[in-house]
Amino acid sequence: MTKKAPAGDTTDSSEDGRTGVGGTALGHGTRASRDRALREAGDAVTAWTHRAFGPGRPDFGDFPYEQVVGYYQQVGKAAVSAELVALLRGTRLGLECAGRARPWASPDAWLFDTWLPLTFTDRPMSYVSYAGNDVLGLALWDTDGVPEATERAEDLLLAVLLADLVERETDALAAGGGEGRQRTRTTAVWQALARLADFAPLALPDTAPLDGMRAALGRPGAEDAPDAARAAVEAVRAEAPRALRRAVEVALLPVTTLHDERMFIRSIQLFERLFSRVARALTLAVAAVRAGRPLDAAAFLESAGTRLPGATAPLYRILTTMPPESFAVIRDHTHGASAIQSRPYQLVETVSAKREAGAHSPEKGPVFTLDATLQEAFLAHSGGWDTAETRRLEAAMRQLDAAWCGMKRTHWGVTMKIIGRVPGTGGTTGADYLKAAAQVPLFPLLATG
Repeated sequence: MTKKAPAGDTTDSSEDGRTGVGGTALGHGTRASRDRALREAGDAVTAWTHRAFGPGRPDFGDFPYEQVVGYYQQVGKAAVSAELVALLRGTRLGLECAGRARPWASPDAWLFDTWLPLTFTDRPMSYVSYAGNDVLGLALWDTDGVPEATERAEDLLLAVLLADLVERETDALAAGGGEGRQRTRTTAVWQALARLADFAPLALPDTAPLDGMRAALGRPGAEDAPDAARAAVEAVRAEAPRALRRAVEVALLPVTTLHDERMFIRSIQLFERLFSRVARALTLAVAAVRAGRPLDAAAFLESAGTRLPGATAPLYRILTTMPPESFAVIRDHTHGASAIQSRPYQLVETVSAKREAGAHSPEKGPVFTLDATLQEAFLAHSGGWDTAETRRLEAAMRQLDAAWCGMKRTHWGVTMKIIGRVPGTGGTTGADYLKAAAQVPLFPLLATG
């Protein structure tokens, strides 16, 4: 495949030698290396496509993700070759027309079908596709909706996402000499991983690697922290199934070559999984309340209400290391992708209590149709329960409400620090919108009761 410079190619615009925070990502390479990566990706996709249309069923597990994702990460999605995009699109279309795209057949087939459209560059960008949320849903493939299995899978997914971020920032620290803004960022991600048991306790049966990280970070100079961090990363990956690890690897398709965008994508992916967990807890709690099981409902909410603040505090600390000038570049390249499009976030707000008409209109996120909300179900059924059960569930609801509103207040503060009062990417007023949203409780009638 020959190289055609895409319109608006800006891959060399920040090549001043800086890597890490405020600079390009490691592995960006030279123009020659990017051309070579393009040829290798194109050749690998062509060879795989020929095999896929041969005898037998396509081997979706053998798709050359490493070459394609490696190329996309080198140049940034905004500057990928239109020729490669056309080849990928043609591969998907050909398989569909031939009846060979069967996403329900296996995890590998599902990943291929879900991930491939994320490589296309001529579609309006959405937050869902930018964050790769649907791809990461592969982590729940084998859980069959069983709460215990789902909790374990979600914890592992959080752990693997965070471990990947730790590895990237640790490598950047080593490459840049270990000082300044990169030291601050890397220390923040180390601290987050050291606290993994606070918000993903099922990820590691043996927490010794996390104990080692905390010990290393507590020593003057933290000189052995990099080694402790790498040991913890390897421990996390050893627990994760191959399919989950691959989903995390391919779900990082940055639009620019900025190192900071890698951190940003991983951070929003982590938040999306946290929001999904809260949404699931609320949905299960509604079902439990309607079935007359208030203690089960309380247990679901207590788990979410305890884990949420344990995760959001260290994750927001990482986000505060985003240089405003880097975020300005990311915003310019991701117009149309806004966090207000987050489906899990909107589901949390919707399933918790009835909202004013229009509060979840399409321009502010997806619309969900629900039979009942937790607040209304609680008020309708609690009169017939034991007083102690009612009080426990109400306390769990208030705990989750406090954690959720605290998270939104912190989001507002971080936004003020990074971008100030400029308009939001989703057509909102930006920080002012977030400030107002932070004042809206999950359960308004409990807040006033």
